[in-house]
Parts: sequence; structure tokens; C-alpha cells
Amino acid sequence: MDLKGRTVLVTGGASGLGGAAVDMVVAAGGRAVMLDLNDEKGRAKASQLGNTTRFVKGDVTAEVDVVNAVETATRDFGQLDGV
Repeated sequence: MDLKGRTVLVTGGASGLGGAAVDMVVAAGGRAVMLDLNDEKGRAKASQLGNTTRFVKGDVTAEVDVVNAVETATRDFGQLDGV
């Protein structure tokens, strides 16, 4: 899959299946915004992957947190192409 230049929002992206999805997006040339409750793991993963990722601490069931993640994607990467 070619995701070059694409930005994807991944819920639960700090670890587990979501973390694997973030790794896949980045490996395919994309950028990822991770929305997750685990602040420590989220920050560590974002640090590990560098400028291709952003971490947003939040709960997918809280509208304000999802809006924050979408705004982070558009502000930092100029677009949001998938969730």
C-alpha cells in the first residue's frame, strides 16, 4: 500500500493493533496521528517515529478529543486522508 503524502488518524495507536497500524502507515510513506489514552506509550511511540507522527492524548468516545486529533492532523500535516 502506498500512503506517501497521506495522513491517517489511528485510534488506540500507542500500542497493540493500533500501534501496528501506525507502524504500517509510516512504513508505507504516510504520516500518523495517534489518539490514545496512554500518555506514556503514546509519547514514546511518537518520539520513536519522529516527525511522521503526532500523539494526541484522548478518548475516542469524547467528541472534544476526536476534534483535537483531527485539528492536529490538519494543522501539523495540512490534511487528514483516513481514519
